[in-house]
Amino acid sequence: MSGIHVLRTELLRSVGTVRESINNDGLAAAAGRVAGVAGAQLAVPLIRTRRQHNRLEFRGDLLPYTFARYNNSFRNERTVEISIAKWFLAKSSGRLLEVGNVLAHYGHTGHTVLDKYEVIPGVLNDDIADFVPETPFDTVVAISTLEHVGWDETPRTPEKIFRAIDNVKNCVGPGGRVLVTMPIGHNKALDASLRAGEVAFPEESWLVRRNRQNEWAEVERDEALSKEYGSPYNNANGVFVGMVL
Repeated sequence: MSGIHVLRTELLRSVGTVRESINNDGLAAAAGRVAGVAGAQLAVPLIRTRRQHNRLEFRGDLLPYTFARYNNSFRNERTVEISIAKWFLAKSSGRLLEVGNVLAHYGHTGHTVLDKYEVIPGVLNDDIADFVPETPFDTVVAISTLEHVGWDETPRTPEKIFRAIDNVKNCVGPGGRVLVTMPIGHNKALDASLRAGEVAFPEESWLVRRNRQNEWAEVERDEALSKEYGSPYNNANGVFVGMVL
């Protein structure tokens, strides 16, 4: 995908956000948001060169950050989520189910994708809270998707996410592997259950954003859970990573 095409895509993606910004903050703030997206997109090659040797220390491994234009990934939590997904999938084999159509935008294709709202060829438009595969999968991955289930739907049903999380685990067969990433602070019901230990995975990691350069670090649970969504940096400032290995 060409740089001009990606820039056009990201500007179009921002239209809804800009409209909301105009309503909430005024025209000047909206114009600043558009200029910020365009400027950042054009700066990607420089950012990639400057940070090409930077690494995220994750579970004893050093992972390169992902510097992709798509979804402004170099400016938000996708910079580590995609890197973690690649690390995880490099150790996986067999049939893969992805919940939420994310990985195809970063070069990983050829697997089953389930996304209730993205109506495009090759994507199953089922609800993960109720989905029952004909045959269990070997691996299931969900990148910043489950936090929207129930919470960003109408009517809002906060308890639905817990059915979805349980069902993700049920979609793999014996010995299957699961990777789930979810931002802290977006879904208040999820945050409360994470704090109470009601949402749990056999293997868990917690990440926080450290600075404006979008560098991240693996930290203890309580530090990650103290982070707010959208403050001090845009999008997630803390991320939960749950795994079945």
